[in-house]
Amino acid sequence: MKIKEVQTELVPIALKTPFKTALREVQTLDVVRVKIYLDNGIVGVGEAAPTPAITGDTQESIWHDITQCYRPYLSGRELSHPINMLTELKELVPHATSAKAAIDIAVFDALAKQAQQPLYQYLGGKQASLQTDYTISIGSKEKMVADAQGYVKQGFTELKVKMGLDDPEVEVAKLKAMNQALDGKIQFRIDANQGWEPREAVEIIQSWKGLPIQFIEQPVKAHDLDGLAFVTKNSTFPIMADESLYNLADAQALIQHKACHMFNLKLMKTAGIQGALEIFQLAQKEQIPCMMGSMIEGYGGMAAAVHFAAGMNTLAYNDLDVPFMWKLTEQAKKQMGFTISKNTLTLSNQAGVGIWLEEGRA
Repeated sequence: MKIKEVQTELVPIALKTPFKTALREVQTLDVVRVKIYLDNGIVGVGEAAPTPAITGDTQESIWHDITQCYRPYLSGRELSHPINMLTELKELVPHATSAKAAIDIAVFDALAKQAQQPLYQYLGGKQASLQTDYTISIGSKEKMVADAQGYVKQGFTELKVKMGLDDPEVEVAKLKAMNQALDGKIQFRIDANQGWEPREAVEIIQSWKGLPIQFIEQPVKAHDLDGLAFVTKNSTFPIMADESLYNLADAQALIQHKACHMFNLKLMKTAGIQGALEIFQLAQKEQIPCMMGSMIEGYGGMAAAVHFAAGMNTLAYNDLDVPFMWKLTEQAKKQMGFTISKNTLTLSNQAGVGIWLEEGRA
């Protein structure tokens, strides 16, 4: 397969309600979609979500990197050795993991379409459906309790709770109030998004002893591996690395520092599927549980993340609730490549990531 053309477009995504964490607040966004046209008629589709507070990538920088750097490089190239090509792409522009992820996803989409398989099957997956948690945004204690009760009524059995902005006693009280309101029957996943200092994190975690917590995600600053290791050593719950983990070298450093018990994989951080596979394979070797997560993304990015999660078979957790946050039109539902119901995402049997294109080709 030879690349004939690379096109980019903005796809607007609206959310039902604003999404707030310790790092940012999102109300709407435009994701950058990439379409790679091949000489055999296949169109590979990928997307990048701008998350400047996390990856440093803006809509403008993603657009520039794809159109000015990657498009000239890709034009006329064969996809006979895609992994080599994706490795070379990473050397063209430092960082820019989101733009690289869009190209990577489009390439894997094309390869799965050539194999006439849904991407999850191409990656070795067996099941088209998976379950996810739902994320409670930062708010007042009363609002977070009400949100938790509402999402449990909708069918979610696990809740991810965003924290990291309040004083320790407030953070502690919020979770205890949610647990009491839910009669202790729901499993929690806590994400501080780097919002705590190491000793503060340990103090908060110790105050939650006995609560149904599956893990604590990224309690301290991403660069502070010593602080993360201190929390990991002194925590009664497993600690998961998120913003500290972008690539294989980061994973190796986390292991060397004994800085966490678990990894959170996100395609926008790992520069796509190839990078996520490298980390996941190391994690399997080291017996480190992994969760598949995402940024606030669009249809193509989320479809790729769900396919990756389904393709790995042995992921411990899924945090793929973003599709439940979208303000979906009937047209949008036709474009997604998967369906959602209660706490479950089910992939279509279309080849590749399953994103419908206006020109009539999936």
